Amino acid sequence: MPSLLSLVTAAALLADGVVSQQAPTVTVKNGTLEGRHEPGYNQDLFLGIPFAQPPVGQLRFQNPQSLNETFDTLEVKKYGDSCVGYGNTADQGPATFSEDCLTLNVVRPAGSSSDEKLPVGVFIHGGGWTMDFAANGAYNMTFMVEEAVKAGKPFVAVSVAYRLAFWGFLASKDIMDAGVANLGLKDQRLALEWVKENIGAFGGDASKVTIFGESAGGGNVGYQATAYGGRDDKLFRGIIAQSGADGTDMKNLTQPERRYNIIAEAAGCGDASDKLSCLREVSFEKLNATSTKVPGNFYPVVDNDFIPDYPSKLLENGKFVKVPLMTGTNADEGSFFAGPGVDNDEQFAAAIMSNGVDANTTETLMALYPNIDALGVPSGYRRKANDSVKAQYKRMAAFQGDNLFVSWRRRRSDAWSKYDVPAYTYLFESPNTNMPPQIGTPHFVEIAYVFFNKLGMGYSKNLGPFHNASKEVLDLAQLVTRMWISFITEGNPNEHGLPSIPEWPVYKSGGGYGQNFYFNPNGSSVEPDTFRLAGTTFMNSLAEQFGR
Repeated sequence: MPSLLSLVTAAALLADGVVSQQAPTVTVKNGTLEGRHEPGYNQDLFLGIPFAQPPVGQLRFQNPQSLNETFDTLEVKKYGDSCVGYGNTADQGPATFSEDCLTLNVVRPAGSSSDEKLPVGVFIHGGGWTMDFAANGAYNMTFMVEEAVKAGKPFVAVSVAYRLAFWGFLASKDIMDAGVANLGLKDQRLALEWVKENIGAFGGDASKVTIFGESAGGGNVGYQATAYGGRDDKLFRGIIAQSGADGTDMKNLTQPERRYNIIAEAAGCGDASDKLSCLREVSFEKLNATSTKVPGNFYPVVDNDFIPDYPSKLLENGKFVKVPLMTGTNADEGSFFAGPGVDNDEQFAAAIMSNGVDANTTETLMALYPNIDALGVPSGYRRKANDSVKAQYKRMAAFQGDNLFVSWRRRRSDAWSKYDVPAYTYLFESPNTNMPPQIGTPHFVEIAYVFFNKLGMGYSKNLGPFHNASKEVLDLAQLVTRMWISFITEGNPNEHGLPSIPEWPVYKSGGGYGQNFYFNPNGSSVEPDTFRLAGTTFMNSLAEQFGR
């Protein structure tokens, strides 16, 4: 995927290696950073800024350490290496991957001075804690920052890299005893601490930081809110969780321990008295190759420290940082997670039970998610005989989306409402017409709208949601990005400056449900948050049975 610097027009692009006479500089705690000016968008870019010591050698599988080096001038004109995910690095995307990857990127309106104290938006990417990278073209901040300036609400944008897969989310008794679980989340925390210490030099205001993320990134920002039992370190004043996902079976170390032992054995550390120390000595190439010996199921775990309990319990007991929240899901979240679906009730029951729930729970969920076409998703899709999906695909897609995303969104919304903290919730529906009809409005599709990525950077040719898009779709994209900008800069989504848009109300779940802002290219509106409410309410009542 192209780097941020390839997103400008050909006429405005500075050739690699050419130092602009307008190269911007800032002085941070460790020294001076020299970025590059992008005249095509009138922005300053500071890319690949290290915020921690490289987690290599004896710092592998260790908690991140603050940067201890100083420098006179450090060039930060291109992205740093991306953090290694699961499997062969050649399959993870067109980027350079390594262990030495703890960097962040800053994009600001050109010439922003320390006196301006602009709001700050920090994006934390998703990818199931096993893949993706901050340099992904789909997460380019340039268009969003440009639109913010046009709206009269400039802000400083930041994106963060963190350790992934077993490099960042290895779990076992050894890991727990050493206090080095959930390293990827701790990387994010250290990056936020760096932002608090240094963003003022870029023209940002450390007291006006909003963190936002999608999918596992939405889960990540949720984990930052509940970190250490909701300890408020004044790192952010707002949270945006898009299709936020949290780990499952978070207290059960049976499978993580098994994965740890298989990796140790394959790496030649199976008989070592100190497996963890042994793993720190193994070459990167050998250790990365051993990771494919186990499934790529790596996720946060309850470690009695950063995550002191199930997130459901932390939210229920008010153990989260009480700042405004914006959160929502897409209409057809489950279409990417249903596979081809199932053909009959027996297969559907087996799919439910694979979540670790008992027979009674399975029976209830089968009743709450009946095989009725009108209740499945995508709602407008009608299966045809030659389609690639099975008879109960829509049923499976509805359950999977609610299980993985919608139930969690409602749990967060209800917790914020219970403790009288402002929350704004949404339902997004704008089908990607460049994909098969059974996909509908899937997981991730709103990302292009949020980042106002009309050029389709980071997407395969002709598969971006704005390829051949109608005016209504492009207008919706502007509304979405403006509302995100408003939340980042003002703490609520309603200061967007666009006409004839209904007010987005604060979510109040008293009486059983609140209200969603419903995004749709045919006209956005406010509606009751009641779709499939019985199913998600039941799942949330049994959160521990689902291991969360």
